[in-house]
Amino acid sequence: MLLATPAFGAMELKARQTVDVYGSTALEPSLADVDYRMSWQLSGEQGQAGCAPARVLVSLTATVTEPLEWPQTPEWQNYRLALTAYERLVRERALLAAEWLERSLFEIAPQADCMQLHRVADNVGYHQLGIAQDLLKHFQREQDFGRQLGLIRPAE
Repeated sequence: MLLATPAFGAMELKARQTVDVYGSTALEPSLADVDYRMSWQLSGEQGQAGCAPARVLVSLTATVTEPLEWPQTPEWQNYRLALTAYERLVRERALLAAEWLERSLFEIAPQADCMQLHRVADNVGYHQLGIAQDLLKHFQREQDFGRQLGLIRPAE
């Protein structure tokens, strides 16, 4: 017989914080900034084998900050389009990282109790976030922060 945890109570397992996945602050001076944040919730069910993951919710949010007005020249409009295309590629990688995180949390083996499951989930979550950050930083460097994809700031 499985005992379900309450919807939001002592047995609800949640990451301590929403954490940064990626912030594109490498372009100097920064004309636009994108901040990716990932959070997760995991609830467990206590059974004969121990407390196992029952429900996992991973969310990814992106906050884009850009100038209210861009210069109305073809060069600046092309720059804005290239920036959008570059951030779409980054977003795809961040979404993959969120999927990996969800899968990893679901695959946690049953633990002796739900508090131990919480600790293991935190360790798994932060480990996966570290991997995601490394992959996104590698992509940034590989693409020369978008320059390989045409993200070249026009002369003022």
